[in-house]
Amino acid sequence: MIAISGMSFRYKSRQPVLDNLTFSMEAGGVYGILGANGVGKTTLLHLIGGLLSPKSGEITVDGHRPGARWPAFLEQVFYVPVDFDLPRLRVDVYQKRYAPFYPTFDPEVWKNSLQTFGIQPDMQIHALSFGQRKKVLLSFALASGCRVLLLDEPTDGLDIPSKDSFRRLLSAQIDEQRLAVITTHHVHDVAMLLDHLILLKEHALLLQASIPELAAHIRTVTSSQLPSKPALLYSERVPGGYHCLLRNTEEQEGPLDLELLFKAMQLHPEIVQNALRYEKQL
Repeated sequence: MIAISGMSFRYKSRQPVLDNLTFSMEAGGVYGILGANGVGKTTLLHLIGGLLSPKSGEITVDGHRPGARWPAFLEQVFYVPVDFDLPRLRVDVYQKRYAPFYPTFDPEVWKNSLQTFGIQPDMQIHALSFGQRKKVLLSFALASGCRVLLLDEPTDGLDIPSKDSFRRLLSAQIDEQRLAVITTHHVHDVAMLLDHLILLKEHALLLQASIPELAAHIRTVTSSQLPSKPALLYSERVPGGYHCLLRNTEEQEGPLDLELLFKAMQLHPEIVQNALRYEKQL
């Protein structure tokens, strides 16, 4: 559904923000894009959404070049940015005004999402807190029926119960025809949602893999003592012992802590690639 080939982008004369990216994303899943500040996560969403155009290479979304901004493309892509402004309207008036731009908009999903988030249709948007306004925008995105949802830090501003509601609502809306792309610093907020992981570092693609593929080769354990080095990929001290990434050489089922994996990849980017190559040689 989203195909990126040799794509690079820079702002004016600056160093590349994204450099020679090549990967794809398919419908039917939730992709998490992780990376430190400044590696180009938001820029990548802007490129996918057609708000920016690549300086070189190519990007297509469901066969469309996003930068052309054709109506057939715009009605199937919805972007929820980190910072946003909503008009001074009642919640229900906002829906009536903007839903016609999305032919697959589902009023029942809109109604259910608002109820789940505790938002009343007669509320004035400008009188809401940032978190409440975020819930309105997320509800509209989920109800839009768009095949591609681009969600930049979607849990920012949400309290703990609302984060749980967001996870449940998004999971219910992603099917084999739809795709969600999430960028976040709060890995633990969305880890249970993700089907695929994309890691960026220094403006380049560091890793792309499905969560099942990663879990088949790497697992997480907490132990009072460090495991043996051949199996140990990365560790950090925690109260009472160590939180560790291990090679999953025995194909054991178990959790994979994506936040620990992210930390490890920032410090030692070779560890996962080596683990995956090692397993494939067996």
